[in-house]
Amino acid sequence: MEESVQLKDFHDLTEEELLSKLNSSGEYGLSQQEAERRLQIYGPNELAEEEKVPWWKFFIRQFKGPMVYVLAAAALISLVMGEKLDAGAILIVILINATIGFFTEYRAEKALQALKSMVVRQVKVLRDGEVRLVASEELVPGDIVLLEAGDVVPADGRLLEAYLMAVDESPLTGESVPVDKFVKTLPKDTLLPDRTNCLYAGTAVVRGSGKALICATGLNTELGRISKMLQTVEKQEVPLEARLAKFTHFLIKLVLAIVVATVALGVLEGNKLLPMLQTGIALAVAAIPEGLPFVATMTLALGVHRMAKLNALVRNLASVETLGSTSVICTDKTGTITVNKMTVREHVPASDEARELMFKVAVLCNNATINGENSIGDPMEIALLKWASDNGYNPTQIREQYHRLKEDPFDSTTMRMATYHEEWVAVKGAPERLLDDCKFIYDEGGLRPLSLDIRNRWQENVERLASMGMRTLAFAFGKSLDELAFLGVVGIMDPPREEVREAVASCREAGIHVIMITGDHVTTAVAIAKEVGIINQDKFEALEGRQIAEMSEEEIAKRAREVAVVARVFPEHKFKIVKGLQKAGEVVAMTGDGVNDAVALKQADVGIAMGIQGTEVSKEAADIILEDDRFATIVNAIAEGRRIFDNIRKAVMYLLCCNLSEVLVVFGGILLRLPAILLPLQILWINLVTDVIPALALSLDPAEADTMKRPPKRKDEDILTKAHQVKVGIFGTVMFLGVLGITVYVLKCLGFSPLKATEISFHSLVLAQLFFVFNVREASFLRRPSDLLNNPFLFFGVLASILLQVSITYIPIFQKVLRIVPLSLNEWGIVLIGALIPTTILQLYKLIRGE
Repeated sequence: MEESVQLKDFHDLTEEELLSKLNSSGEYGLSQQEAERRLQIYGPNELAEEEKVPWWKFFIRQFKGPMVYVLAAAALISLVMGEKLDAGAILIVILINATIGFFTEYRAEKALQALKSMVVRQVKVLRDGEVRLVASEELVPGDIVLLEAGDVVPADGRLLEAYLMAVDESPLTGESVPVDKFVKTLPKDTLLPDRTNCLYAGTAVVRGSGKALICATGLNTELGRISKMLQTVEKQEVPLEARLAKFTHFLIKLVLAIVVATVALGVLEGNKLLPMLQTGIALAVAAIPEGLPFVATMTLALGVHRMAKLNALVRNLASVETLGSTSVICTDKTGTITVNKMTVREHVPASDEARELMFKVAVLCNNATINGENSIGDPMEIALLKWASDNGYNPTQIREQYHRLKEDPFDSTTMRMATYHEEWVAVKGAPERLLDDCKFIYDEGGLRPLSLDIRNRWQENVERLASMGMRTLAFAFGKSLDELAFLGVVGIMDPPREEVREAVASCREAGIHVIMITGDHVTTAVAIAKEVGIINQDKFEALEGRQIAEMSEEEIAKRAREVAVVARVFPEHKFKIVKGLQKAGEVVAMTGDGVNDAVALKQADVGIAMGIQGTEVSKEAADIILEDDRFATIVNAIAEGRRIFDNIRKAVMYLLCCNLSEVLVVFGGILLRLPAILLPLQILWINLVTDVIPALALSLDPAEADTMKRPPKRKDEDILTKAHQVKVGIFGTVMFLGVLGITVYVLKCLGFSPLKATEISFHSLVLAQLFFVFNVREASFLRRPSDLLNNPFLFFGVLASILLQVSITYIPIFQKVLRIVPLSLNEWGIVLIGALIPTTILQLYKLIRGE
């Protein structure tokens, strides 16, 4: 018996078979002694605790990554060469960057704890023939539990008795409407959302009561299965991390090339090896953009702040940029694409007179209540009350006018509900049953017999509404149940949000493929998908979860761009879809709100949970939480992510161009046997102070006009493409030539001392770099002068940096460390001319090219 106590599938067994397999009794339950024995064998009914990550491990993680290693190496080299100030400054940068990342990303890993909180703490259990209150952790397979409205189901089980029972299974299946539960054996191939004879841990009883036989506990429940899957999911490397790593490798190759070239040229010119090696290493350290990690981290942090204003709360810094790289959005239907409120979308009355009676029946044959924004009752009945109210029928007044004498609750055999009033009976139910039950129809000519032809015609209406994904209800009235008159039918569904169609169109224009993944029926899903434009061509397919189960990840990858809708899915289906899409090279954003979404949310490149409807489990597994649950917010966040990456790319270009110009200035000075054009501490000042302010201000640049009109970046696309690398080479060389020209001019033509010439070079290079920041944008500001002020932070950041550069010439400590003195007005004029030459040349070049 021990081998078979935990049952996986129990919907297709008879009550007798189940009780026999579990060695239990529907009347007496288990004995207390047997329950204790089983508890020892199978363990408590709880989910395994995931090891908590201590705070210090989060902090240590911030020091991992190729760029950090390169900076650490630069600091070590500086220390060995006796440049203690350089080494200290670099180490401070590393520490600041790690601190920002730590405080932004630090959070408890609560996914498993959130799952555990869904398990009820106490439950009524039948033990030794008596009803007892037992802690849910002590439940074992074979226990008989008693449940009623308001209870949370403590473990997976099979219903033995059900009295008008309905269960909210949305956290597990995604089904937005409570599921009516019945006591009957179902076919073996019945999907989990259709297993109306089963109860699952973490779901909630919203109506009625019942008695259930516990078949699986703890990690063997559906909830437990999801928790095990969550622990096995390894988070994907985010694109930005991969791109930064690749860029760092490029930087290492560049640095090594500089060292080799410097040493080789120096030795060929007759210099000693050791001094040239020291010079080469100094140049290599100068080539490293020490401020880049800080700028990238702060750009993402500022992006997090901006996205919060867009109702998107970011829990993971790098996911901001990843969202901008998204090529496929796998979106939930309920509450994201739709408003998550059942609504009467269409009604077909038998006549004008029948239409008025339909509203009255909808109010009277109804147990829901609406009080302002607060609604209580079945979502379908709430939709009917709202429909009547919106059409001028006051539910309170109607109910006061027609007092209810008694009620026949909805029953699975009759498929209808009836309420009795003083003169007549109001009935609503399944159209096919009411068409059979009604003798008359209330058409334009009044009451007349409901013939077979009329029934068939109405059946066509019902099928039309059903084909549009609507749930159908029919209404009837009469003096008794034997003399009912058919009034008409309504189509009810959860309508799409108004802004979704435009948002989907925006995705299509941006090259982003949208796939709706839902637990709902395929007909309903396809109808909504067509209405919002997710399906707008015949080539797009709609699949069901069972088809996904039969496909390999490779097959899913091949058909990634052909599928628009996947319905009736389980957690493993969603997980498989995400992995298949990732195998196809797609960057996947996955939305979800239920427990069933948690695994896929964790696997996706960007997991997006719903803040309003979402469970704590889904929120803890996600990278981003939407405060308003709107699909349009996802699209806005993607646009923001693209803007952020564009600005990081601009910052990288800017910093690299600046560093390259510094290296070329020093290297050119060595080649031309000029006095030192830049001193080591001057280079460090440029890299850590004057460059960082404008680079950081670039993060606030507005989005380019074509941000959402171009396809997503390829997953393997570098931060700097070949074209960008060529630009870095050109821009850096132009700045170098401008500064070199001024240096040669003041040395050879004006007869300045080497120290004064070095200071002129230092200031010229700083100002040249500050002016150059406007060149990393695509368009020339000579064509659109307004672009100079479209980011006031950048304009005033450059201005502040210029003022800072001028002011340090009057501060003693900087005069000593940087070996500078105040310049005359004429000397500043020379500096300004040298600084403006590179930007003037590049702006004219862009203007000629039509940029």
